[in-house]
Amino acid sequence: MRSGLILCFIFLGSVFSSAQDLQEVNLLAKSQIGHRAGQFYFFWGYNRASYNPSDIHFKGDGYDFTLSKVRAHDLPEEFDTKVYLNIKQLTIPQFNFRTGYFLNDKYSVSLGWDHMKYRIDEFQRVRIKGEISEERNEEYAGTYNNEFITLDPQNFLTVEHTDGFNFVRASIERQDALYVSKNGKHGICFTGALSLGMMFPWTDFTLFGERNRNFVHLAGYGASIHTGLRFELFNYGFLQYTSQLGWVNMPDIILEGKSSARADQKITFHERAIVAGAYIPIGMRN
Repeated sequence: MRSGLILCFIFLGSVFSSAQDLQEVNLLAKSQIGHRAGQFYFFWGYNRASYNPSDIHFKGDGYDFTLSKVRAHDLPEEFDTKVYLNIKQLTIPQFNFRTGYFLNDKYSVSLGWDHMKYRIDEFQRVRIKGEISEERNEEYAGTYNNEFITLDPQNFLTVEHTDGFNFVRASIERQDALYVSKNGKHGICFTGALSLGMMFPWTDFTLFGERNRNFVHLAGYGASIHTGLRFELFNYGFLQYTSQLGWVNMPDIILEGKSSARADQKITFHERAIVAGAYIPIGMRN
């Protein structure tokens, strides 16, 4: 009798445990996390960027020279609620905007705009090679062969893409669920992407005290890879952190308005971004 009761309790316990496990399996199967095929998404956030030293070739009326290993930094807007929380000022900080579509549960395609900023370090000493004519500037006129020169922003030169170091890129992305909560509504996903895009800088250029705040234009192209973590919340929203490594080639940087003056530059960068986004409930399973 006692052994029968023990076997009965063991049986009931196993049934209860199996039912609970089955309920959890069904709940996870119904979860949207890791099952996004046919859904759209979008996000908005802000970035910080760093740049490796790069060579810059300048060519215009009366000058043709290259500066070697020029250091640069980004120029993030200081946090101010009147800027970051003002819909009319949202494009002033360094921002990321992207929208995408899941082809299946793991792969999506997306299109977006990374608005970074680039500014060379003032008063740094770099090597210069090339020529500057006396007609253009008597103080700096001469032929240079890898001598050092100081980048004085008032008397010699400064260049920045601070109205926008704009990388408009298309991506193929992969997403894998790393963790799903017991209720199936929250989770953590790994994301990775390969991107190709075009560069649209808005260049501010000063040479020999003459400033030219140019217009946004297509200057070249670029490619990047990124990895990140996406923290999914309540099936519809998410927060995401990404680290992106990129390379751009800009052979057609406008320097002096509508003249033929141009700069040529290749830049590698590292961008870190934090964004908030949402899934559009199209194609969501019942």
